[in-house]
Amino acid sequence: MDPALAWSQGLKVEAGGAGTVAHAGIVLPRLLGDRIGLTTGLSSVLARAGFIPGRDRGRALVDAACALAAGATCLSDIEAMTAQAEIFGPHGGASDSTLLRILNEFADRLNGDGLPGRRLAKMMAAVRARAWAEIVARHGQLPAVKVAGADLTRPPLVAGGPARPVLVVRMDATLIEADSSKEGAKGHWKGGFGFHPLGAWCTNVGDNLAVMLRPGNAGSFTASDHLLVLAAALEQVPAAWRADVLVTIDGAGASHEIIDYLTALNTAPAHGRRGRRVEYSIGWPVDERTLTAIGELHDRDWSEAIGADGKADPQAQVVDLTGILRHGPEELGGDRMDSWPADQRVIARRVPRAAGDQAKLGEDPNWRYGAFTTNTATGQIQWLDARHRTQAHVEDKMKEIKTCGAENLPSKDWDRNSAWLQIAALATSLNAWLRHISLDGDLAKAEPKALRYRLFGAPARHGVHARTTTLKIPPRWAWADDVVNAFTRLQALHPA
Repeated sequence: MDPALAWSQGLKVEAGGAGTVAHAGIVLPRLLGDRIGLTTGLSSVLARAGFIPGRDRGRALVDAACALAAGATCLSDIEAMTAQAEIFGPHGGASDSTLLRILNEFADRLNGDGLPGRRLAKMMAAVRARAWAEIVARHGQLPAVKVAGADLTRPPLVAGGPARPVLVVRMDATLIEADSSKEGAKGHWKGGFGFHPLGAWCTNVGDNLAVMLRPGNAGSFTASDHLLVLAAALEQVPAAWRADVLVTIDGAGASHEIIDYLTALNTAPAHGRRGRRVEYSIGWPVDERTLTAIGELHDRDWSEAIGADGKADPQAQVVDLTGILRHGPEELGGDRMDSWPADQRVIARRVPRAAGDQAKLGEDPNWRYGAFTTNTATGQIQWLDARHRTQAHVEDKMKEIKTCGAENLPSKDWDRNSAWLQIAALATSLNAWLRHISLDGDLAKAEPKALRYRLFGAPARHGVHARTTTLKIPPRWAWADDVVNAFTRLQALHPA
């Protein structure tokens, strides 16, 4: 026999192997949920007077979120993964029918708009504060967002103290394809059919702050939806981190309602350090007004842009349009921003059209234009442009929430699917907290796919001796030490 084929000689595959478990690394997010108070918090929120459930609701919901983080995609996957009594215990797993009932109960704790109700939101804010506190305890500070190769920070409050990272909240929406039989599934702007949820993430940590299920035909420019999600997201930010916030949104956020709302929150100009600094960087439409103002510029008015690494980008140029839009002749677009906040600026960007990029009717044949608006008063426009563009990686978080269960909403019922989306968001948050609190090196920045293969999917041998249960990871598993070290760190956290 060819030696390369000899591995299967004498090999048998059969069901059995008592004492071995699959997906042993799922104990990491499960233990984290317990240590930061998520499990007991959910149990408390879902508790009902006079009702003692056979399955603890908090335990079941956290286990469902952990299973989604580990690769489960549906209710039957969660049931199969959590059926391993060696990891989840005799009362850990829940059948798919039980999970459906729990989804119903969880949905009852959501508002009519699909966002968490008051009790659930308050509990999640407390859990988040605990998770962030553990991140700070380990690293000394929350991670700072990178802009043009440097950390986005403010000067320290006291001389010699550490720089304070600016907290960045990014909003975006995504499309989820679905069957037409699901309640609320509608045709969307890309020609498909499904849902159009809107969410907000903390860029510093990577966890989800708020997410709302919407029909597929929900508008990308719906200010009312953005305001609901934004308000819910800001309420999730621990109080200690609300003093200096940057909110970034793509072009869907350039509306009077959103900018006026954020302007009202920004009390730092009037009250200095006693106020709250809330800045924004929001995509601005390149409409007739903007293009008219751009048409009045000379080539010398444009400045060379900088890239995400802080180096000059000779292919892109930026310019501040605020003066023309506010004070130019009316026929050139001037005096048409008098109803907007006085501290609002509009900055435009242009890049050469690529070869073969055919301009549409009315567009510039040589340049592609973009623009954004901000209330940041200081900083070169090149840096402000880099700051705005480098926040677009929230698309990775949209992919992650889809990977963690949102891609396949399990029910025909709208309320159940809203609850499922919240659990998927919880799975992404557990992943984010786990990276910062217990992982090192590449794993601290790993995507869900890598975490699943290297950590969550680790095999183990299960043993009990002297009332101690041990999961032994094979020593030749390349990430065995990472699993052990992460578990040790989480085990050392004081129980919530």
